[in-house]
Amino acid sequence: MYGIYIVAFGLLAVAIAATAFRRGDRWAWWALLAGNTVAFVSAMTYDRIVGAIGPFEWSEYLGLAVIYGSLAVTAPFLTGARAVRAGVLNRHAPGTTSLHRVGPQPRSGPVAPR
Repeated sequence: MYGIYIVAFGLLAVAIAATAFRRGDRWAWWALLAGNTVAFVSAMTYDRIVGAIGPFEWSEYLGLAVIYGSLAVTAPFLTGARAVRAGVLNRHAPGTTSLHRVGPQPRSGPVAPR
């Protein structure tokens, strides 16, 4: 039964990372933080209760550290900025309807002859 629990959390994390997290949705960052913390800490607690601490169980600690490190690197993107790809129209502020082109902006005004 415990294996099904871990597989379910893993599939949910992959689905969130492949969709909402890539779009830059704030809730996805928090969902990955909370979900991975619950999944790994419960596995670590279970291993301690049954006394099963070996080299494979220590990998859970390493896995949680890697996840926390990855989330720490992406945390600055929570300032309201969204993921942007070159050449794609982007909404800069939530709730606004004006679109801005990403990349070099066309000149406005008269162009001087060369």
